[in-house]
Amino acid sequence: MLSFSKICYSQLPTFDLDQAYIILDQQNIDIKQARIQLLLSQQDRIDAKNSLLPTLSLGAGHNYNLGLAFDQIAGQLVTGNRWSNNANASVRMNATLFQGFTRSNQIKNALLDIESSELEISRLTKSLRLELLSLYFDAIVNQALHRSSLEQLNYSRAQLDQQQIQFDMGTKTLVDVSLAESQVATDELNVLVSRNTYESKTLDIQRLLDLPYTDSLILATPLFELMPAELSRSLAVTNEPTIQQAQVRIKQAELGLKTAKNGYYPSLSFSSGYGTNYSSERNDYLTGQFMPFWNQVDQNKSLYLGLSLSMPIFDGFKTKSNINRAKLTLDLQKNELDKTLKDQEKILLMARQEYNRSHKEYQVVQTQSLSLKKSFEAMKERYEIGMASSMDYSKALLDYNISEFNLIRAKYNVLYNQEILKVLTDY
Repeated sequence: MLSFSKICYSQLPTFDLDQAYIILDQQNIDIKQARIQLLLSQQDRIDAKNSLLPTLSLGAGHNYNLGLAFDQIAGQLVTGNRWSNNANASVRMNATLFQGFTRSNQIKNALLDIESSELEISRLTKSLRLELLSLYFDAIVNQALHRSSLEQLNYSRAQLDQQQIQFDMGTKTLVDVSLAESQVATDELNVLVSRNTYESKTLDIQRLLDLPYTDSLILATPLFELMPAELSRSLAVTNEPTIQQAQVRIKQAELGLKTAKNGYYPSLSFSSGYGTNYSSERNDYLTGQFMPFWNQVDQNKSLYLGLSLSMPIFDGFKTKSNINRAKLTLDLQKNELDKTLKDQEKILLMARQEYNRSHKEYQVVQTQSLSLKKSFEAMKERYEIGMASSMDYSKALLDYNISEFNLIRAKYNVLYNQEILKVLTDY
């Protein structure tokens, strides 16, 4: 498998579905945003773990005062028109020892958020692949219709020239020429419509893959290979990201219920601090002399340790209300999981039925196209020897052209429905 960087897409002659999937995973803006959300969830987990750590802070201050002031360090009133100053420094630590398992629940919830973000990337990738499939097959169907329309247009123009020559010779009527001109106009319209639709779908693919609109895309036509019969009968939905997300939301709701019950638990915290201070007015109580700076720092030091216990007694039934709300949320998420399971089973069942229907339709259209081709060739021979009218010939040609278009659509419809099953079953 080749890998491509953004700067060289314009140099690629063609790319197939597998390469388109690689580009989608690498460059789609929605997937990039989902990955950023995953990084944010991982950062939330780190923050939740860090919340278990104690906090440590350092404080320091220095004040100057002119005139009247009470110096708490010296324990005296300072008077007169003079300056005084004091300084302090301290280190404080706080730690929550127990808070009703709130911190541990936050870590568990952060882990569930990471899991949910990872599943969202998987769900989004699958959804965008289905969107890419629709655009890709619309494009290649119209690409095939465009080629077929060009061939039919060339044939119709050749028939018009032949009719015009025979009209000039007097062997054909004006009606024959008009019918040939009408067929040319119809084929020109088919060429125009298929080309415009193809270009429109390729622009949508470039938008989805975040490719420059100036680049030209040449889409590779998938090989017509049918999947194994056992795959088309698969109905496993247990690995579906949408279902797994619903299961994660149930876990989050259960965790929310536990968190709501934490309101009944007490909280216990520990605090500690160490500090010292200095004052220009501090004197030694024994000598009455001014106490030097380092002596003050040594004598004024202090250390404290503290425990704080908080016990909830009555909160106006707030905790009870939160518990009831959490229970209802849990029931809601369980019902949502059941609904999601049924929806995903229905989607996969309908995809399987659509694949089987398109496969049978292709076989019928293939048989019909072969029949109409033989009918047209026979009518052409009869028309050339004068045993059939131009109206009969034009109708046979129109029926054959329509059958070719239907065959192209039926063929790619089988491949499209097959690729949908592969995406849905992670084949």
